[in-house]
Amino acid sequence: MIEGTNSSKISLTLEEFNEYAKGLNSLSSTDEVIDNLRKRRENVLSGGVNCIPLPFKRFRNELPGIEQGQYVVVSANQKTGKSNYADFVYVFKALDYAFENPTKCSVHILYFSLEEATQKIVERYMCYLLYHLDGIRISPTDLRSTSSDYPVPEEILEKLNSEPYQERLRFFEECVQFETEDTNPTGILRVCEAYAKKVGKYTSHKIPSKGNAFKEVEVFDSYVDNDPNHYKIVIIDHIGLVDREQGFRTKDAIDKMSEYFVKYLRNRFHYTCVAIQQQASDTEGLDAIKQKKMTPSSAGLADSKYTARDADLVLGLFDPSRFGLPTWLGYKIQDADGTGLRNYGRFLYVLANRNGEMGGICPLFFDGAVCDFEELPKPDNINELTKFYNKAQNIRSYRQQKKLSSLALFSFIKKLFSNG
Repeated sequence: MIEGTNSSKISLTLEEFNEYAKGLNSLSSTDEVIDNLRKRRENVLSGGVNCIPLPFKRFRNELPGIEQGQYVVVSANQKTGKSNYADFVYVFKALDYAFENPTKCSVHILYFSLEEATQKIVERYMCYLLYHLDGIRISPTDLRSTSSDYPVPEEILEKLNSEPYQERLRFFEECVQFETEDTNPTGILRVCEAYAKKVGKYTSHKIPSKGNAFKEVEVFDSYVDNDPNHYKIVIIDHIGLVDREQGFRTKDAIDKMSEYFVKYLRNRFHYTCVAIQQQASDTEGLDAIKQKKMTPSSAGLADSKYTARDADLVLGLFDPSRFGLPTWLGYKIQDADGTGLRNYGRFLYVLANRNGEMGGICPLFFDGAVCDFEELPKPDNINELTKFYNKAQNIRSYRQQKKLSSLALFSFIKKLFSNG
């Protein structure tokens, strides 16, 4: 017996009920989509946002920003900066925007860091803050006083303990939830479901099991966030390291996680799902270089290609300097005179985009020491581009100043980068 909409009892077989529900859902879904489109329009017109803006202004024409209910794959070869890129866009910049625009959105990040200790990510964030708030460029290695020749300047520790920094660091702790225990696909799903239900209204009903009339199964009805401007972001770094469930190979674990991203976390709970995935090692081999196929691709994803099939957006990060290229897309990488972007140049490729154009490329300047990505000017803007070539040279000069005393080092890096 199934309850009718007028509270009367109606008798339907399971097959009849499913057809009945399908019809209702179809009509309801159409109305809900139109109503949602109207609400989104009104939200923008009233000064709200429907995404956290991408930090690269010119490239926003291709990718406006971080959207709710989106599955993103970020891929690159090893040690190219894909984890830094994910941290920069989906953690650090997302937090900046939420911190500075509390009436427009809030953010909560479930971070499954499977490759790197969480302490390293926190240190990376501190270096990012020092650079963005005060123009101080110091790497996590120097922040940890790794070398006895130059312990971290006391002035830097005092800055980190000052109220402007402490306010940001407290916000980081409130908004970023590191998870290191439940790291197989089912465990990750369980953690994310629990948080979603905590901050939203989840409804379901039970129907008889198809194989057993005496058993009931739960069927999802709806999920609504308590705060429609709340961005729930889940990051897995990297997806090839998710723990395998019983009988699973690495590919099986990746495919199951990708399935959970799509069916449950994206579609049901409106998560922004970010999977960091390696490119296969053969994409850097001699054959790839000879065929000029060094750039990342969906076909080059390591261990499983199914993530590209499932994702809304697949991004690839490319470093031309790894292949000794003198130029790339009109940009100097390392000219005969030694000038160029060197190993600070990165190119972000839109490899797949379910909801927009694919094939877009965003040229970037990457400073790994402070986890910073800047959008480069167009290659014909020589005056502006020369500033980035000089910046690459300045960083090299800074690295050659390692023999300075601790206090002198602090003064030097602040003076060198105080003007951006």
